[in-house]
Amino acid sequence: MSYSIEVRAVDAYGKRSNPAETTGMPSATPDNSWKKPLTGLFDDFSDVATLTRRWHLAGYQGCVDAGSGGGGLLIGLECGADQAVLRARSRIELASNGELGRIAVVTDAAGPGGQLTVDLSPGPVDRVGPTLPSGSVQIVVDDQGARVLAADDVPRVPGTHPAVAVPRGVGVPHLFEVVLRADGITVLEDGQEIGFGGVVPSWTSAYVLYGFQGPAGLKSRVFVDAAGFSGPPSPASPVSEVSLVPATVRALGPADLAPGIGISRKPLIGAASARYVATVRADSADLDPAGLSVQLGASRYPVVQAVPGPVPAGSVTTVYADLPVSLFGADGPDQLSPYVLRSDRGQATILESYLEIHSTGTPPGFAGAALQAAPPVSQVPLVKVDSSQDGGRLVLDVTLDGRYSREVTGVAGFEVWLDGQLAAGQPTDTNGPGLGGRYTVVFSAGSLSPGKHTVDVREYPVDGSLAPVSTLKDVTVT
Repeated sequence: MSYSIEVRAVDAYGKRSNPAETTGMPSATPDNSWKKPLTGLFDDFSDVATLTRRWHLAGYQGCVDAGSGGGGLLIGLECGADQAVLRARSRIELASNGELGRIAVVTDAAGPGGQLTVDLSPGPVDRVGPTLPSGSVQIVVDDQGARVLAADDVPRVPGTHPAVAVPRGVGVPHLFEVVLRADGITVLEDGQEIGFGGVVPSWTSAYVLYGFQGPAGLKSRVFVDAAGFSGPPSPASPVSEVSLVPATVRALGPADLAPGIGISRKPLIGAASARYVATVRADSADLDPAGLSVQLGASRYPVVQAVPGPVPAGSVTTVYADLPVSLFGADGPDQLSPYVLRSDRGQATILESYLEIHSTGTPPGFAGAALQAAPPVSQVPLVKVDSSQDGGRLVLDVTLDGRYSREVTGVAGFEVWLDGQLAAGQPTDTNGPGLGGRYTVVFSAGSLSPGKHTVDVREYPVDGSLAPVSTLKDVTVT
């Protein structure tokens, strides 16, 4: 039996609009036919504990957290400006004719003021900045509809369709699909075309990234019900990630002295292979990515770009270095100190860095099936930093928040680094391990020069085998 359905809008004064009418038939069985093409990868995020086996979640520590909620993946955007990016570890492989490929995601990220991006990159980049890497394609979905963008070297074909602006409610998930064909890329929302671009990439396989961003300036939550893409299936390998906090987020010169802060070698013991990965922002126009290297202890390892090419000032690039087997043995130092990034030419900042560790079994130093499941979102309370100015003073409100951690360890204390220099420190374990709390750090009037400054708050756990948690914040002193 078919039913008549009327939908009305209500304004701020209670006035109702004329109805939009349609008919429908209720069904106890949802239409899941959209999942059938997703043979390359499909994840409904029913088990968030295994997230890192299939995905890498990129975002500033303390600003982005993830957990289960409502049967899917719930991503918290705590700072009101950051973007969370899910990159699939496997690649989409395109067909040779007809529909070349299809990518899908069910999410509420493109609600009012929010944005969903789908990036296709020939290399394993963790995030895409304002300048698209060579060969990359980006689909943007927001209040204006959908737009298909591409790097300058991606081939175009004639033809375009106007974007369709589709009203979306807050917190309402929609099915978004990206369809690749020989005549261009079509973007669908719940089966309706909302955008098209005459772009035909020359590659036959690529990495897929889903970016989620809430309304500017507001803390928000993004729900991801499912995601995947077409192509031959790729089995998930046992992968674990260890987030790294550098001694300084600014890349040092070849001969600059490094602060004596390093990382634990424990997660590397027994690994079959491991890769250092970092997302780096170019802070000057003369940055030479070929001159970047990572220093772990006394050794320096050249890094390579996930997608080679120049990095204009303000843009980002993902770099990596495969670590030698000499670091995986039981004998060796407990700490690799210092840990810094070095640049032979140009200035750069580390936005995110981590170890991607692969193993065929459970190596020493890991409990249970630690390599078969992702570690907790954070074993240390997250750090949130708010700033304000009062009578010429800069006031930092530091919150050590463990609400989003499944396992919270003790906190030894935290430090405040200002423009790469240690400015303040506060122990929190004088009466036993601290578990969080709220602290105020005040810089007196006139102690900071007017202009932009970078604050780096580092929280240190009592357990020395765990990496500190770091939160970056740019503040402008007037």
